[in-house]
Amino acid sequence: MVSGSIARRYARALLSIGQENGKTDSFAGDLVTFASVLDLGEGQLRGALNNPGMSTVERKAVLEQVLGKLSLDKDVANFLRLLVDKNRMGAFDGIQQFYGDMADAIAGRARAVVTTATKLDASMKKTVQGALEASTGKTVEIDFQVDSGLIGGMVAQVGDIFYDASVRARLEELQAALIRNPGAAAEA
Repeated sequence: MVSGSIARRYARALLSIGQENGKTDSFAGDLVTFASVLDLGEGQLRGALNNPGMSTVERKAVLEQVLGKLSLDKDVANFLRLLVDKNRMGAFDGIQQFYGDMADAIAGRARAVVTTATKLDASMKKTVQGALEASTGKTVEIDFQVDSGLIGGMVAQVGDIFYDASVRARLEELQAALIRNPGAAAEA
């Protein structure tokens, strides 16, 4: 496992280049594209690029084959070559995560996952997005998911902040309260 400080340092270096060239978000997209390719075919590319039994020349040849099929920015491609040269491809996932977080912070953007019991229509999605943007003060990009186990309501996670307005959570709170004080049910 590669330390987070190494991944953070490489991400910061790439971010600096992205900011200089006005391509911060473009670089983020290229990293996502490359990440999606890394794990195709049961992770064979990832395995090859991290294989200590292969020489750096062999790993670079594999990377060049992949880069030839992708249309990544030349700076991102050179960055990936550097990772292979320095035997840091194992840090790629951390680098991508740190880069995305830093790029979002610069852009005043937050990412959220909103889980509901049923699929939301476009109007409700817009309402949820507006509420999250008002509470965070940032532009929020939301990944909407469905979990019928929630019964009703929704759960939202924006960065480290967790909002739980689900029926399941309310029922669990009620159950815990009844267990703590069984006489409360008779009083209600």
